[in-house]
Amino acid sequence: MVDIAAEFTKAEIVPKILPEAPQQMLNLVFDGIQVKPGMEISPRNLKNAPRMNLKVDPDSQFTLVMIDPDNLSRKNPSVAEWLHWLVANIPASNIIEGINGGQHQQPYGSPAPQPRTDLHRYVLVLFEHQGRRLQVPKPSTRAKFSLKEFIKKHNLGAPIAANFFYAKNEQQ
Repeated sequence: MVDIAAEFTKAEIVPKILPEAPQQMLNLVFDGIQVKPGMEISPRNLKNAPRMNLKVDPDSQFTLVMIDPDNLSRKNPSVAEWLHWLVANIPASNIIEGINGGQHQQPYGSPAPQPRTDLHRYVLVLFEHQGRRLQVPKPSTRAKFSLKEFIKKHNLGAPIAANFFYAKNEQQ
């Protein structure tokens, strides 16, 4: 059993980027690869959005955020957090069945770390917001997104589930 809170703390995601650890691991599959927290995945396997699923309350709604807190690099995160994907108001049935649905406020942008920027962390976080729809405007840019501000603005609290992986440019 993966200790998701410990993995997020060890990777310096909690509390720096995400104020609270997720309650459980988000099941993610990229190009047939089952994501384990902290594993390294080649960018060539990240071209398409992952399939994700989780056992959740069938009456709830969810929002998914995917960021790169290490853009341009972990040493120089000048445009972090980079918003790779933002899907609001996902029906529970989509989460349970692993269907990619909801309001895509920022379409999936595949990770493409620059050469010589070493490993980047990619964090996918799922929030539950029971009985309410979020009014999430489409972000005007992917650069300098703040997960903490997003959580606060939409009163989301701790994520129900999350996962993260590393990727780097293969030309380094």
